Amino acid sequence: MRTELYSCDHRRFQSYIAAQIASFVEYKVNVSGCVPESFIPVMTRFDAHCCLHPESEPCLKQETVLRFLDIGETRNSTAKRVASIVRSFGKYLAAVLRLTDVYVVPDLIKNKGKTFVPYVFDHSEIAAILRAATDYKPKQEYTVTPNMLNCMPCIFTMLYCTGMRVSEVSNLRICDVDIDQGIIHINHAKYDNRRIVAISHSLENACKEYLEKTYSAINSGIYFFDSGSPHNDGKVSTKRIYTFFRRFLEAAGIEHKGLGYGPRLHDLRVTFAVHSLLKLSRLPGDINTHLMTLSVFMGHQSIYCTQDYLWLTGELFQDILDKMEDYAAFVSNIFEEKAGEWSDD
Repeated sequence: MRTELYSCDHRRFQSYIAAQIASFVEYKVNVSGCVPESFIPVMTRFDAHCCLHPESEPCLKQETVLRFLDIGETRNSTAKRVASIVRSFGKYLAAVLRLTDVYVVPDLIKNKGKTFVPYVFDHSEIAAILRAATDYKPKQEYTVTPNMLNCMPCIFTMLYCTGMRVSEVSNLRICDVDIDQGIIHINHAKYDNRRIVAISHSLENACKEYLEKTYSAINSGIYFFDSGSPHNDGKVSTKRIYTFFRRFLEAAGIEHKGLGYGPRLHDLRVTFAVHSLLKLSRLPGDINTHLMTLSVFMGHQSIYCTQDYLWLTGELFQDILDKMEDYAAFVSNIFEEKAGEWSDD
C-alpha cells in the first residue's frame, strides 16, 4: 500500500501540454490508486505526438486526439485501452483543471471486428442531410416501391428530431403517430420497453407534408411509413433506410470512411442526444433532472447511458461547467466513477 504521495518527473514530457500530463499522472496515482507503469507509456507517446502538432497554449483538440488514435487496423483491445487513457486525460483536463477547448474521446464502438469513434454531425451537416433527402432524384422511377421517396424526408427528420432508433421508426404503425396530440407511441423499443416521445413543430410539418403526399399511395394501411409495395405490408426496412442514408451523405458532401468506420445511421441518434444536452444545459434548473428527462425520452436503461454523451463534445461539456457551477460536483462524480476503467487489470 502506497504511503507517500507519488511525484512525476515533469521533465520526461516535452510538449505544450507536458505539465498537464505530469499532473494527470500524479492525480491518477495519488487519487485513483492506479499504477503509473500501466499508462505512462501511452502518455509518453501522446506527448511525443503533441510535439509534432504544437499549440500555443494547453488544450486538447479533436484532430490531435484522433490523429493519435488513428485506429486503422489496430487490435480492438489495444485501441480501446489507448483511447480510454486519452479519454480519461481529457476528462481530467475538463473536470479537474477546467481547461477550455478540450475534446474528450467517447467510448469506441466495436462493429464487425473494427473499432471507431461515434460521429456527431454539426447543425449544418444535419441541414444538408435533410435537404438531400428532400431533393433526392433517383436515376429511374421506383415502380415497385412508389412511395419510398416520399417517406425518406420525414423518416430522417424524425430520426434527428426525436433521437429514435432506426428500428423504432421502421416499426411505427399508423395508430402510433398522433399528430393532433403531438406524440408518438413507441411500442417496439429495445429491451421490449414502451415510451412516448413528443412531436416538435418541424417534425409535425414534415409528417403532415408526408401524409399529404402519400394519402393515395399507401398500400396496406398498417405502417406509418409505407413504401407502397405489397411486400411485407409496405414496411420500410432499416436496410433500405441505411441505403438512402449513404446516398444522402454523399449528396451532402459528408465523407463516409467505409463500412465499420462511419458515420453510422445510429449517429443521428447520438447527434440528437448531444444537441439536446447542449440546449438543456442552457435551461434553468437542476441539470440532473434534465438528464433524467432526456434519458427517459431516449429509452435508455439508466441515466448513466445518457451521461456518456456528455463527453462527446468539448463545447457541450465546457458550456455546462461554465454556466452551472453546482454541476461541477456531478461531473467530478462521473469522472471518478470512470477513473478505474483502464487501471492495470
